[in-house]
Amino acid sequence: MYKNREQFVASPDTETKRTHIDKLQLVADFLRKDALEVITAANNGHIGGSLSSVELLTAMYFGGRFNFDPDDPDNPNRDRILIRGHEGPIRYPIFSLLGYIDRDELGTYRQLGSRLQGHEDMHETPGVDITPSGSLGMLLSYGVGAAIASKEHNRDNRTIVFLGDGEEQEGNVSEAARHAAALNLDNLICIIDKNGKQLSRPTNHSDSASNLKEIWSGYGWGVKEIKDGHDIEEIIDVYDELQDLRKPTVVIAHTIKGYGVEGSEEHFSGYHTLSAVPDRAVVGRAIGKIANRLGDAGVSLEDIKSYAMEHMTRPYATSPSDSSSVIDEEVFNLRYDGESGVNLEMAQSLFFDELRQNIEKLEPSAPFYFVTPDLLRSDIVKETGLESFANFIDTGIREQHAIAMSHGISVEDPTARIYVCYGDAFVYRALDQMNAAAQAGSNILIAGENAGIFQGQNGKTHQSIGQQGALLHVPDMSVYEPSDINDLYNVFSKALYENEGVSYVRLHRGTVKLDRDESDKGATDAYYVHKTDKTPELTIIGSGFMLQNAVDAAKTLETEHGIPTSVINVVDQKSLSQRLPEILDTDAPILTVYNGDPSILKNSVSSAILENPDISKPRGIIGHGFTEGTSGSVSDLIRHFGFDEEGITNVALEGLRRFNK
Repeated sequence: MYKNREQFVASPDTETKRTHIDKLQLVADFLRKDALEVITAANNGHIGGSLSSVELLTAMYFGGRFNFDPDDPDNPNRDRILIRGHEGPIRYPIFSLLGYIDRDELGTYRQLGSRLQGHEDMHETPGVDITPSGSLGMLLSYGVGAAIASKEHNRDNRTIVFLGDGEEQEGNVSEAARHAAALNLDNLICIIDKNGKQLSRPTNHSDSASNLKEIWSGYGWGVKEIKDGHDIEEIIDVYDELQDLRKPTVVIAHTIKGYGVEGSEEHFSGYHTLSAVPDRAVVGRAIGKIANRLGDAGVSLEDIKSYAMEHMTRPYATSPSDSSSVIDEEVFNLRYDGESGVNLEMAQSLFFDELRQNIEKLEPSAPFYFVTPDLLRSDIVKETGLESFANFIDTGIREQHAIAMSHGISVEDPTARIYVCYGDAFVYRALDQMNAAAQAGSNILIAGENAGIFQGQNGKTHQSIGQQGALLHVPDMSVYEPSDINDLYNVFSKALYENEGVSYVRLHRGTVKLDRDESDKGATDAYYVHKTDKTPELTIIGSGFMLQNAVDAAKTLETEHGIPTSVINVVDQKSLSQRLPEILDTDAPILTVYNGDPSILKNSVSSAILENPDISKPRGIIGHGFTEGTSGSVSDLIRHFGFDEEGITNVALEGLRRFNK
């Protein structure tokens, strides 16, 4: 409504600024009382941080400086607030004033079946702009992603990220802050609730030498300060200064953790949670004092609602141009009809060249993002023309940020197609971020390059061994391992075309040539790539790079040793419980071959067999892979670990001798 404080004060059709501030203070008092009652009713919750940010959030939502829509919490032009999930006890009462939830629901906080989760959930509660909020440290990366996506759609909204000063210690925050400055995201604001306490002790015990103003200025951000984060007038004045920014800006707000509850300032954690309050009576007294103040002021619930809404500024209404047009899904649904036997690195180039042609020809409304944490050389980017058809973002060596930022983009624009060029060896570095994105239902395709031995001479630190095992246990994440170009096209197209959830694709850089039935050309689960016409005495089950040599070994076993052998290609290990009973029709022993820890594929196969009582039970199962890497050329490592035709044949023969004793 009013773009700056001077307009607000000078406007003849408003009250004086002082009256407005006084009313906002009553709203803040009411919300602080609500927050305490919400936590008391649940007998659980984060008191300290919720109370330290009451005035900051009251002025944010109801001070007339930022835009929110009481009639539509999902208005695409609204300002976004990304905040740690601890703040539910104060945010839920705010949502009740906005009309997003009923006041009766406040009493259900943290209860089974309630929308008011212990940590906020955007899928459950209107008004929550992103989840999950933790573990702590990811929010600023989410904010960078949201700000990028807003600019892509030419929206003039702002993304406001609230951080605690304990949370600000996270390394992921530094990754995001420096990248945001490099991108000059002038629609991104960070507010640090500097209450001086964290769960275990005051923050200065672990950050005594840190100067937040110098740190953030050094990042390249604009820096502003609120000396008293409980003075609504000062807060409003600083918020006025955020209306016309030229770069990302941080506001350091000095607050008191547990503000309004006696003893919180002296307590080492500022009453981090209700369980940290030694005498619960102080909470009741705080509620009583606030109730008395509100009673003395003679204000009712309806008065509070009126005060809150008087000067709210709303985003402009959604126009047709803001609504995504029908996506031409043909752009992302690619199929390969050529010969197998193409190097998988070249296969990616072919896929993206075809995708480029589709994007240039069909001009889809959904943007395509190509994200990488410094894993693609600039000369290759130039040669492939990536920047001509994709929103190319190199985050620098910031793996955690690259994934969390992509999550922010996806939540802001669920139609976006996001491809992350990642390193398979570095999955553990960003596993928490991947899990968070999958938990929230983000739509991201993560390609893990140089799987297993394909980091060759870099040695064991860069050779992924157990990473895939961790990914397979991330709920709601699809995990694929293509063998040849046909598999690669299938899984890339499925992920980008369907655009449903996080897909991780583990990629080797070898050349694999496979035969498959016509009916399996579009398969992304598991299928035969070699089937003996005799009664099989062995079934080899493999993934990724191992299939070519597995097929060659199967032929050798049959022709030279008289052992009929079939080979199954597993692209999606999570599909095995359903797929394996459909195709496995023998009780012959099984040999799993895997470019990594042998237990990964072996366990997936074993589990699928044991879960299905009607499936033929093999007489035994052997796992072949490697558990500790070493330096060497890829060809040397193939021989060293017995991944060549001869090595697989020998492992099979030894296993069969054992089972046939």
